[in-house]
Amino acid sequence: MAENLNIIERANKVLTFRKYIREECRKKGMDYPSDEKLAEYINETSSFDVAECMKAYEGKLGVFRDPFDDLIKEIGKISWGDNKPSEELIRDYASKNGCDINGFLKMWNINSYNGIEKDTLLATLKLDDTKLVALWNKFIEESALYGADSYIYDLKDKNDIQFIYSNFPKEKIAEITRILRNATLHGEEVRFIQWFNLNGKDDEKIRVKKDINSIIIAYWGEIFERVMLYPSAYSFSTNLYAEGDGSTYFDDVFFPMIAKEIGYNINGDKGTIEKIEK
Repeated sequence: MAENLNIIERANKVLTFRKYIREECRKKGMDYPSDEKLAEYINETSSFDVAECMKAYEGKLGVFRDPFDDLIKEIGKISWGDNKPSEELIRDYASKNGCDINGFLKMWNINSYNGIEKDTLLATLKLDDTKLVALWNKFIEESALYGADSYIYDLKDKNDIQFIYSNFPKEKIAEITRILRNATLHGEEVRFIQWFNLNGKDDEKIRVKKDINSIIIAYWGEIFERVMLYPSAYSFSTNLYAEGDGSTYFDDVFFPMIAKEIGYNINGDKGTIEKIEK
């Protein structure tokens, strides 16, 4: 067994194993795995069986699994209609950003917007989660397009905590407590939750919201329209430059993108405006 070898014996065993794997790959006209991958294979399997290793390598099993193949499979599960991304585009994304399906979907959804819609979205996504939650909740409140159960609560906000204890039924508070306890046991943090109610009591569920960006991206078309219709409703504080600086979402995040579209650079921090020379 590999774990019973001393340091010298193990080093010699690894070198010999690596040599045999390379010889097998040369016979089959294959590129051979990197030293790092072979080390990972040995650490995971505690095995120096050349045939088993080659079987895993050729079959892209275990540590030799190609994460790009997994990304392709996940993307293939989605109903794209006539708008399915090409493998070339997916490969280009993966080469630059890795094989994270959520990251790919964010990129794809962002690129589904154009012009000023995309510019204002990108500017918005630079805000931290707290401000993005404030934007979402303002959208829910102002638009009335969705129920109040779509509201996202911040478990670090005293007002939200007070509202939860004053308005949530005991069983829901108990569920939140259970979620927090479980997260703590796994070394995780739960900050944002949503008490989601789809079709009555049987569908009520506390949802943990970890990825605030995704919900903003998904609903951006509607959020954009509401901000354009009622900009004054979205003039909530952002503290964009410094605590208590008076900056607001519409004035210092959203509107500068519109100004740029019509040829002006606005800097709310410096209080300046300049015409863009063409």
